[in-house]
Amino acid sequence: MAFCDNCGNFDKSYADSFDLTQEQIKKLPNIPYKPDLYYYWDAPLEEDYNWRNALPNVDCLCEICFDTLNEEGKIKWKNKLK
Repeated sequence: MAFCDNCGNFDKSYADSFDLTQEQIKKLPNIPYKPDLYYYWDAPLEEDYNWRNALPNVDCLCEICFDTLNEEGKIKWKNKLK
């Protein structure tokens, strides 16, 4: 189940958790349903990246938001932390 805490994009499992039908999803404003995106998690998992300095209260990012933060240099990578 994935929901981007930054922009609101979500995947099929998130929609399923609310029993949303395809018809209901299509009626959502701006249609944030993005089942084909990859979703990144930062906590409580041990990952090779950390965005907590840029977005301290965000646990999940869609690949769009993640890539934007990474391009802006706001993602710290484990191999660069040492």
